[in-house]
Amino acid sequence: MGFHRSSHSVFECQYHIVWSTKYRKRVMTLAHEKEYCEQLLRRTAVEYGMNIISVEVDEDHVHIYIEIPPQRSVGEAVRILKSVSARFMFKRFDYFKRKLWSGKLWGASYFVRTVGEGVTAAMVRRYIEEHADKGLESAQGELFPKVEVKSNPRKVPRSP
Repeated sequence: MGFHRSSHSVFECQYHIVWSTKYRKRVMTLAHEKEYCEQLLRRTAVEYGMNIISVEVDEDHVHIYIEIPPQRSVGEAVRILKSVSARFMFKRFDYFKRKLWSGKLWGASYFVRTVGEGVTAAMVRRYIEEHADKGLESAQGELFPKVEVKSNPRKVPRSP
């Protein structure tokens, strides 16, 4: 883990994401179904530039600890993971269609929480508060120099 680089950013964007099967049905009851789903999720993540750190596939839900680059939204990442895994799960285990008559493997909702290595919300707030005004005076002076505005007696102001 740690920081990653792209052409324009350095990032460490980690999330804990959980979603359930449609109707919270216990669909994946066999070990090979869960293993195949995990393989699909891992392969899909790699293909789309994401990195699954940890994943647990249960009978009726999935927990993922994942790194997602900042160019991709969490919602987009979840949509990709759900849609690709569902398509291939139905293809491989056609009997899932009888268990889930709606034709959808995953429910529409999900839970997401950001994850960090020892950096808490309080630490970020404190850092921002302590650094909010430091060093800005000289930069502001260069960018926005104080200019005296002199009125030109020859120019008549326009009326509104």
